[in-house]
Amino acid sequence: MNFLEILIHTLPVFLMVGVGYLTRQLGVITEEAEKSIVRLVVNVLYPCFILTKIPGNESLQQLSVVFIALTAGFLLTLTGLFLSRLVGVGFKIEKKDGLNTFSVSTALQNYGFIPIPLIAGLFPDVADQTLGVLFVHNLGLELAMWTVCIVLLSGTAKGAMKRLINGPTIAIIAGLLLNFTDFHHWIPSVAQKAILDLGNCTIPISLVLVGATLASVISSHKLQLQPKVIFGSLLVRFAIMPLAFIAVAALLTGSQELQRVLVVEAAMPAAIFPIVLAKHYGGKPNVAVQVCLATSLVSLVLTPAWLLLGLHLLELQR
Repeated sequence: MNFLEILIHTLPVFLMVGVGYLTRQLGVITEEAEKSIVRLVVNVLYPCFILTKIPGNESLQQLSVVFIALTAGFLLTLTGLFLSRLVGVGFKIEKKDGLNTFSVSTALQNYGFIPIPLIAGLFPDVADQTLGVLFVHNLGLELAMWTVCIVLLSGTAKGAMKRLINGPTIAIIAGLLLNFTDFHHWIPSVAQKAILDLGNCTIPISLVLVGATLASVISSHKLQLQPKVIFGSLLVRFAIMPLAFIAVAALLTGSQELQRVLVVEAAMPAAIFPIVLAKHYGGKPNVAVQVCLATSLVSLVLTPAWLLLGLHLLELQR
């Protein structure tokens, strides 16, 4: 696998995001529609997609793999927060200027909607098993996000654990229970087909939604560019954290699926969701927007580059 092959797998992802951006700018997707689509994806489509990948997944039949994947997601997020804060302080980003928001938005990579189609494209023969491990890894990340990250932004831990009760989390836990007990064999075929069809809608709709969200955020926030925020986020997201992810992947030799997940996550730009978190929990949305846009633009080149390097170093190429 070479750079061009990986680029071919990544470009459709960004093209679908671009379609979402244009549809929002042209008014095809309105603000009200965007909110409804978010609820549809989070509460219906994404949980269905998860339930097609975890039950019956042989890679998740060992408790050790589940525990390590979840722990890796949690600890790597905390590591990202710590390193982002160090870089923020080093770049002289003060607390009043959004140091906490910088730390959270830089530490949280796009951990779902972009990695999913990339994994499906890069590892077609083992995509289902790898995606199941990805969801467990993401559960650990979300545990850190809804607790430590929210505390950083809001200054209080009130209600943190309650926010963990959502559609994807419930689907992951239910999927693991079905997988360990083999009860998924008792689900009627008609219900399985409905879940599969709904799940298959998740990725294209979600990528369009990502683009639409970017468009609405850009139009609603007057950007005040801060070079220290932009360059600091690029340093963390595309230099420091990729090395950390790949180093951890190299150590976790017991699961190639988890290694693949970590290599893909290593190459991701910053997530969009911290913009929403900053807006609702007392952060600085303008800082989160800058982090997201800067890393997303650079990811067009650096995401394929890091994927190529990580897959080569760990000998995970097809």
